[in-house]
Amino acid sequence: LTCDSHTSHPARDRMPSLAAANITVTAAWSRARRSARVLTVAAAGSGNATTEVSSSSIGRRGALVGFGAFVLGAASPANAAVRLLPTDLDPRRRFFQNLVEPWEPYFGWGERVTVQRELVPGSIWSLEQEQALDVLAMNIRTTVVKLKSTGGLVVFSPQAPTREFFELLDELGVVEHVVLPTYALEHKVWLPPLSRRYPRAKIWVTEGIWSVPVDLPLEWLGIEKTGTLTLDRRGLPDDAERTPPWLDELDYRVLRVDTAGANPYIETCFYHRESRSLLVTDLVLSIPTFPPEVISRNRLLNLAPDDPADAPAALTDENLMIGWAKASLVVSFLGPSRQSQVEDGEFKGKLKWESGYEKSFESIRERTIPSPILRTLVFSKGRGFTRDFINVLCRDWGDEETGFVQIIPAHYNAPIAAGPAELRRAFAFIDQPGTDGLGLDAPGAELPEEDMKLLKQVNDVLVKVGLGS
Repeated sequence: LTCDSHTSHPARDRMPSLAAANITVTAAWSRARRSARVLTVAAAGSGNATTEVSSSSIGRRGALVGFGAFVLGAASPANAAVRLLPTDLDPRRRFFQNLVEPWEPYFGWGERVTVQRELVPGSIWSLEQEQALDVLAMNIRTTVVKLKSTGGLVVFSPQAPTREFFELLDELGVVEHVVLPTYALEHKVWLPPLSRRYPRAKIWVTEGIWSVPVDLPLEWLGIEKTGTLTLDRRGLPDDAERTPPWLDELDYRVLRVDTAGANPYIETCFYHRESRSLLVTDLVLSIPTFPPEVISRNRLLNLAPDDPADAPAALTDENLMIGWAKASLVVSFLGPSRQSQVEDGEFKGKLKWESGYEKSFESIRERTIPSPILRTLVFSKGRGFTRDFINVLCRDWGDEETGFVQIIPAHYNAPIAAGPAELRRAFAFIDQPGTDGLGLDAPGAELPEEDMKLLKQVNDVLVKVGLGS
């Protein structure tokens, strides 16, 4: 996938472009369970942007990360991609990113605001930060649960290790356990600094966790893993392994999709019995109408105008909502139908919008749905695995009197008022794939076909190179 370069321009470098970076992504994979995965993303202010995909050299996760870096990472100007000195950064909110990642900063010093929210009075909290690529952004959540048995905390998916993050976490109590519920990079990369900060905390990881850029034993990274979250043949926490002491308060089940490419998709979901809450990472989400508090308002104002020449827009609630709608559409579909690039002139390569994107955003906001990306590239490829898992969640934790009544994901809204019926509707496409194979018209799981075109094309490419079927 290649796009032409353009000369850097101070005014337009604040706005999104699919041609503002030189990105080369290479991932290596092996079918061995603990094989090395290597990801390199190099960014510069000009040059050609190229993503190389080979059936013999890249896995499904690598393809997802690589393509996401191409579409979203290219929006960032070079001067925001790498910061080697913490000049002018808030000491309470700065952090150092020592791996090359497909979000800001690609490498070096960054700054994030952390917002603490109480999701369930006295028992569950959210520590949220912004995960961003220039004007495109979403919130990402560390969920914290207080155990009744000890009063200690269970921390899910730690985020950027700023002083503010740790201060807000320490306000809640003593960190006794840390959980990595999935292998997705953005949810696991901050485990080492958290582990060093709380050396007595027990570390529980989902089966299949690996390190990047080289797959090293966790112990070599200073992480003393306590146990792995695995299931026995009955689909219950495996007693043969060392299991967490809090299973009577926080039960778990594991989704594993083995048919979506070279590497399996794995996500562990949890059930907090007292609050009747289902804790997930990426299984489902609900995009809010209004932008989360942690999202930079400047980013949204730069994306709000339909014509990039008019950016930034004035600071109004309406413009913030417009910018948020556009950002959410790009994050959801990668290439929504009403978005295109300026083809020539001063703003060549920048994004422009046509009327009609409002209807697209209306079709996804405030709904309980899986990410369109995961729906296309994972769940639709593993219908049997996904169907069985949804059935297990609804069977084991779906009792009308004691089952889950809300869902707490790692992105966007939380908590979501949703139970087993809403979860089944979100995955209606599994049993109603339609002629397109994606079930875009499945009742309760509808998605706008025109906005799904790019994802369908990406899916076709991955299928051709042997990454799923």
